[in-house]
Amino acid sequence: MHSNNETKHYADYLWKNGKPKGINPTTELNETTYKVIADPYYKRISLEKYKDGAFDSLIYDSALFDFRHLKPVEQNAWQKKLIREDENESLCYIRNQDDRLILMEHYFFEDQICRECRTSSPHGVLLSVQKILYEKFGDPFNGVVLYDTNAHVVMYKRYAIDISTQTFENLLEECVDMSEKTALWHRISLVH
Repeated sequence: MHSNNETKHYADYLWKNGKPKGINPTTELNETTYKVIADPYYKRISLEKYKDGAFDSLIYDSALFDFRHLKPVEQNAWQKKLIREDENESLCYIRNQDDRLILMEHYFFEDQICRECRTSSPHGVLLSVQKILYEKFGDPFNGVVLYDTNAHVVMYKRYAIDISTQTFENLLEECVDMSEKTALWHRISLVH
């Protein structure tokens, strides 16, 4: 990447394999722009939002949570513990293999079915939002969509649904490359 003084501004960005990728480089700073900042080895990646050339917000920082680690093999050692629960929402803590609290997941329910999960750092900083979609609620498919804090799709999974239990059964499709903008991608980007 570039040094901080030379980092390009982009008119937009997308997600590819858990990493943000700037699209449409711009020198016009009188609008909303984005910077993707990474060390030369891509160990730490940040995504910043700017308005009229001035810093507005931090959308993503891999030091808080790295979307590249959203692979089942890496999550096998994580432990989820229910902290509180009522009819419409619940809170769980996620701990890694060292028993360190790494995430808080706040679930929201509709008709006793989980429809959204807001993931935060242990400090309470919102990191991502997952929407759980069901065709029976009018959603475009049965599955899960992961959004960053700026409502950009990071990844999605489509599932076949078990009719008797109304739960996800078999994974039909997983997409972690949003540069492959399909008709489905356009429909899910409107869900958030």
